[in-house]
Formats: sequence, C-alpha cells, structure tokens
Amino acid sequence: MSGDFEKALTRRVWSDDAFAVQVESDPVGALKTMGVAVPVGIKVKVVVQQRDRVYFTIPPARDPNAPQPPSPLNQMDLWSSQGLFIWLVPVAAKFKLLALRNAARTEGDQP
Repeated sequence: MSGDFEKALTRRVWSDDAFAVQVESDPVGALKTMGVAVPVGIKVKVVVQQRDRVYFTIPPARDPNAPQPPSPLNQMDLWSSQGLFIWLVPVAAKFKLLALRNAARTEGDQP
C-alpha cells in the first residue's frame, strides 16, 4: 500500500463491516490483509470510535515496592493524521510504530 496508511485503514473500516469487526478482534491479522506486518514485540489495539463514548487510556500501575523510575513510567506521544486518525503510543514503541507506518507506505510500491 502506498500513500496515507491511516486514511487507507479508516476507509477500509468504514466500507468493510467484516474488516471493521476483525480489526478490533484481531488487529494483527487485519493489518496483515492490508500488507502490513506488525513488528515483533508490538501489540496493537485498534478502537473504532463510537459517537456516544469517551475513551480513557490509563497508564500501567507500578508495584508499590518498586523504585521510582528515572523517567516517566509510560510517557505517551499523541499523533494525528489529518484529523481522522489518532495514534497513542508509548515512547519506547515509537520507532516500531514508525517502522510499521513506513512498511505500510512502501509495500504497495514493490512489484
């Protein structure tokens, strides 16, 4: 797939009901049907937004006996793609997300 991955994913969810169900229940398999290989060690959760819902993303709890981490526990980056699609990703996984996005943009360009 070449071009805007987020826009292609959004269009596919909007136009293909079976894919919309699969992308929430089996996101890795759904993305694979689009030619996108999720990097090893990354878990993906796709949430199809509902008009009547508010979503909260809660950082993981820290064991009370664990030492304080030297940096934020789960610092997140919030990226937007032309107002349609939002990525919420832990900083530690940012480069794997970039690899996933780049793979999606170049897969369709290969013969």
